[in-house]
Amino acid sequence: MKGENRKRFIKQIKQIKPMNMGIKISLIFLGIILYAISLKWFVYQANILPTGLTGLSVMLQRLLEDYLHISLPMTFFNVVLNFIPAIFCFFIVGKTYTINSFLILFFFSFISDYIPYVKLTTDPMVCSIFGGILCGYGAALWFRCGVSGGGTDFIAMSLSTKFHVQTFGWIMGFNILLIIIQGALYGWEYSFYSIIYQYVMTQAINMTYRHYEAKTILIVTNKMDEISSALLEETGHSSTVVDGIGSYSKQKKYILYTVVTQPEVRKVTSIIKKNDPLAFINILSSSAVHGNFTYLPVNKDDIDTNYGDK
Repeated sequence: MKGENRKRFIKQIKQIKPMNMGIKISLIFLGIILYAISLKWFVYQANILPTGLTGLSVMLQRLLEDYLHISLPMTFFNVVLNFIPAIFCFFIVGKTYTINSFLILFFFSFISDYIPYVKLTTDPMVCSIFGGILCGYGAALWFRCGVSGGGTDFIAMSLSTKFHVQTFGWIMGFNILLIIIQGALYGWEYSFYSIIYQYVMTQAINMTYRHYEAKTILIVTNKMDEISSALLEETGHSSTVVDGIGSYSKQKKYILYTVVTQPEVRKVTSIIKKNDPLAFINILSSSAVHGNFTYLPVNKDDIDTNYGDK
């Protein structure tokens, strides 16, 4: 039975209608431009640091220029620092995700090196806020297309896929270390602005990308079999059924309880309404989900036959 459930889940993932390629490329390109502008027009202007390996690249670039008077492009540092993590990600997570993400990393680095510099402001607070917004929205566009800008994403995806470990604490520790080094070398004021930049960037991502946000859906209906079967068949998510009685009508009702991801809410609601237009639907935010629940893969092209067997 377990094997049948896994096969059904994989079949549903493969049947997901892919995003139109033209739209996907346009969103990725827009994200690259926003990210590159954030770096060239705001990060460099205010001497602040982005997160992850891009932040390390910016720091190394500044150190070489300031202490050795050697000027190297951002593209060089980002490609070199991401090469080994990308290799691990390629074999552990999947070739499609890794290749696309590495291309994004290369292009936003290349464009940030050669895009014309425009001096919009010299205020470091303005640079921190607006640079963080542009960077966050740019990254969120990539995430919505199933790719990323590499860096610590390569490391996090590889470790979580291979060893099922949470890497948030380690990545945060790495970013804190960069900020401390920046403060020791260039002054703590710049570190504080870097913290603001990174916080704004994170909030911008959270506002626009909700793939891993879980939603609890409670459905009151008379058509329990039709809805539960349709949900399992079309989304791969099962449900728990509870008997109930309407307090006003005194009629028997069924309450279906299921958990889905934020991007699936619209589809699930449509399935419910299709099978029972009179169904009562209550959608709740879930702060955490433990147990037998599987998130949709970031990129369905990288799915293997073990996915969903968790």
